[in-house]
Amino acid sequence: MREVAIPCTECWLRPRPYFRPFSESELSFIMLMKNGHITLAAKSHVIEIGQVGGSLFTLYEGWAIRYKELPDKSRQILDVLLPGDFIGMESHVLGSTEHSVRALTEVSLCVLRGRRLTQLFEGYPEWGLSLLKWLVEGQRRDDNWRAILGRLDAAQRMGFLFLEIFDRLKQREMAGNNSCPFPLGRQHLADYLGLSRVHVSRVLSDFAARDLAHVSQGTLYISNRAKLVDIAGYQGTTPGPRVLL
Repeated sequence: MREVAIPCTECWLRPRPYFRPFSESELSFIMLMKNGHITLAAKSHVIEIGQVGGSLFTLYEGWAIRYKELPDKSRQILDVLLPGDFIGMESHVLGSTEHSVRALTEVSLCVLRGRRLTQLFEGYPEWGLSLLKWLVEGQRRDDNWRAILGRLDAAQRMGFLFLEIFDRLKQREMAGNNSCPFPLGRQHLADYLGLSRVHVSRVLSDFAARDLAHVSQGTLYISNRAKLVDIAGYQGTTPGPRVLL
């Protein structure tokens, strides 16, 4: 773990249109919330299941996964976390966490004083309402994924995941016209989509053969978005602006 000093006024995420603009007083409050800035190596634990009263983080750079380890030691990935996403909200609201978060790539994290969240809601109600809206939208997205895993076939699941991750990165201005970073390996895809690695490989080969999409050297290329949308029944992601702490 490395500690670095990055003031909120120099944050590379804040100027991006996907994130809600801040007033000077709100930015001053965020600077009071910030407790530090750390960098962790890939595969490092950010949060472990059962953790009580851990820190609240904003993912500043890099990718992470939120997951649960099941009794048979298999893993279900619950979400892929991208720059601007919160980590650790559950432990601050409910007292403990029932999932783990691990760095997928090297990550840097803003460390926040979670106890100031009450002051945020009291002193900045409009800002607090925006934060609450983001949390409810997150619940809606989780419900959508539950339906996808329960009802869609393997190709539909994969197509949906490719499109959603691409669009989430595009909103953050981190994707090109038809390509984006994609550090997820086949085991990650299997653990996210509820498939075996063999099944994942078959779908990836099929997508490549049909010139729909392919992954090469950590990059996702979407060749035929319209067809992929049709296969997955994809309807897009929630638009911004979104709260950034």
